[in-house]
Amino acid sequence: MENQQKTFSLSIADFAIQLHSETLIELEDGYLPFLKNIVNKPDIDIECMAGWPEFSFDETQKVFEAKNEAQKFYTIYSINSGLGFVIYNQQSNEIQQIALLNEHFTHWKVYSEAIENRIMPLKYPMGPIIMHYMTLTSDAVMMHASCAFDGEKGRMFSGFSGAGKSTMSMIWSEAGSQIINDDRLIIRKTDTGFNVHNTPMYYKDMPKVAPLSAVYLISHSPENKIKKLSGAIAVTRVMAFCIQNNFDKQFIQKRLGIFTEISMQVPVYDLGFVPNQSVVQFIKAHEA
Repeated sequence: MENQQKTFSLSIADFAIQLHSETLIELEDGYLPFLKNIVNKPDIDIECMAGWPEFSFDETQKVFEAKNEAQKFYTIYSINSGLGFVIYNQQSNEIQQIALLNEHFTHWKVYSEAIENRIMPLKYPMGPIIMHYMTLTSDAVMMHASCAFDGEKGRMFSGFSGAGKSTMSMIWSEAGSQIINDDRLIIRKTDTGFNVHNTPMYYKDMPKVAPLSAVYLISHSPENKIKKLSGAIAVTRVMAFCIQNNFDKQFIQKRLGIFTEISMQVPVYDLGFVPNQSVVQFIKAHEA
């Protein structure tokens, strides 16, 4: 089967990722369009192990915990010169994976329980966690955002839950734009600016990329209104929607540097919008 092999090569946001195991690896369908042969050394190497490691994190320092009142998502530990992860199943709250990441963020060991002689090392939320740490190896960030590309401009829309990212995607799609993704994006620096890439989701979607031409921080409003942001306000407002773990000042400094560059090269706007086609013409008129 296409989604069950002992070795997989993926290309996500132009990062080359290699997975390998002595046990069959099963990938969720959303990763399959991102399969690509790797000629050179991969950027990220993932060693996939069946079963659990013999060590424990009892004597190590816990540095971050992602959880809410209902469930735990994952816990991060400082181990040797790298990081250790305990990932929890989102339905049962039982341990789903244990993972080790080296100090350069280039090599993972992911331990999973084998079911019917196969393992699922990238099962959510492990996959997005790997993608997040992958961005730390380059000038890249992962965002909670949507992006619409009209063939010329890539417009990214971000905001708090319920602000209208999916609604904005639907509106621009109906206006003829290509939706890069409406939930999770990777922004990556290029020689000429920044590009926006989609990431694997729970559904199949082909890899997409667009130039980042503008950033809109959105909210619902009784009328369309816009305000350009600049300086530290633009940087911090956009950074608020970056997917990150703020337990290391080096991570924070790297993020600040990237978002400072983005806000200097790409216009950032505060946008209140009416959820209909009027906002498309409103944005284009303002840009003109």
